[in-house]
Order: sequence, then C-alpha cells, then structure tokens
Amino acid sequence: MRAIHFRAVVPAVILVAFAACSGKDAEQAAADSIAAADSARDLATVVDTAAQPQLKDVPVTPTGSTPRPKANTPTQPKSTQPKASAPAPAPTTPAPAPAPRTGTVASGTTLTLASASKVCTNTNKVGDRFNATLSESVTGTNGAVIPAGSTVSIELTELKRSVDSKTNIIIGFRVVSVTVNGKTYDASADVMSASIERVRSQNTGDDAKKVGAGAAAGAIVGQILGRNTKGTLIGAAVGAAAGAAAASSTSDYEGCVNAGAPVVVKLTSPLTIDVAGH
Repeated sequence: MRAIHFRAVVPAVILVAFAACSGKDAEQAAADSIAAADSARDLATVVDTAAQPQLKDVPVTPTGSTPRPKANTPTQPKSTQPKASAPAPAPTTPAPAPAPRTGTVASGTTLTLASASKVCTNTNKVGDRFNATLSESVTGTNGAVIPAGSTVSIELTELKRSVDSKTNIIIGFRVVSVTVNGKTYDASADVMSASIERVRSQNTGDDAKKVGAGAAAGAIVGQILGRNTKGTLIGAAVGAAAGAAAASSTSDYEGCVNAGAPVVVKLTSPLTIDVAGH
C-alpha cells in the first residue's frame, strides 16, 4: 500500500521543479527531480517487496473432481520358507513288567483228588485223559498255594480187565499237568491209589447179579489197591471180593473209576507256581 502513495507523489515533484526553474537551472532541477523520483521509486519497491508475503504456486484442483484411484498393482506373495520341524522325540521303551513272585510245592507232597468223570477198562482206551479236582488245598514256599478245586489232568497208560476169578484188573495212570488259578503247569507225579469198582462183563442171569453185588462190596471195602510202578494200579482178583465164590470162574470183569471216586497223587519233583496276587 505504501508503494502506491510514493508513485502518486513523483509526477507532482517533477511539475513543481519545472515551474520553478528555467534554463540550465531548470535542466539541473529537472535532472535532480528525476533522480529523486528514481530514488523514491526504488525505495517504494524495496518497501513493497518487504511488506508483501512470498507467494508459491499451488496447483488448483478442479471443483467437483475426485482424485483418481491408484491402480492396483499386483503384489507378489511373500515366499515363506517352511519352518524346520522339531525333531521327533525318541521312542520310549516301556519298563518291563515286574516278574511274578513264585513259590514251590515240594517233591513228595500228596494231592488228594476226586475224579471228575467215570473211567472204565471197556469204555476207554490207552491215551485218553480225564480230570480230577483237588479236594484239599496244598501249600508251598513263599506263599504258594494250590487251592482246593484246582484241576489235575491224568492220562490212561494201561487198561486190562480180569478174564477170570484169578486175574487182576490193571489200570495205569500218568499225571500230565496241574492247573492253578487258571494257569497250567507241567507236573511230575505218580498216582498212588484209586478206588476201582469191579463190574462183570456179562450182566445177565443170577450169577451176574450175585457178582455185581459182591464186586461193589469189594470195591468199597478194599478201596486202596495194589501198585507196582509208574502209577499202574492192580485191583484185587475177583475171587477176593465177597460173594465171588458164587460166581463162575470163567466170567470177565471190567474195572471202573467212578465219577467222584478218590484218587491220590504224590509229586515226584518240586512244582513251582505263581503266587496269587503278585
């Protein structure tokens, strides 16, 4: 604003200078006036420049125009390196189960059994097996027990009937195994005795009835029979039975171990078994 006022004063100064002077004085005065005017103009320019703020060119955005969206530049997926997997843990070996505690039933121990089935010289053959159950519990070392009801497996090794009143009935036995609490053990034992009933092969007529009664009586009274070796039991001759005198000397007789009949077994070597509960 000040620069405008200085520009208006310059012509007035020049006119006053021309009116007041003439000749050389007028020329000198005019020159001085022009110099003064130039100085005043320069001063006004300096002042005007100092007073005015510095302007910068700013691009004008057209009214109502919206900025153009940037083009979507496809981005490359970052390459990812697979993470190294942790090493698999070394397999662990389970601890072995503790060995069961065992005990021993001594050699020479007697086992009293009851036959679980009927065995006869005419209905069975050599090699057949039958079971007998333990009547009384048997104990051993380290808490070992063969409880009552345990099973003993017995094999027939010899079968011979009596062909006359003087011939003995022979039945051979071999102890195969003993089963205790569901587990079976090989056993070495001999059958010491068994109750054998004599039965006449011909069971018709009065003689058969007499001998049948006499044989049954003899079996009950005699009960414990003779023994030679390896579990072979020898029944007494038919003539030894009561009432046999009335029988024919040519009759044949079979021998039978009835179901429930007692059988006595003796261990010939120690029997090692697991202790129950361990």
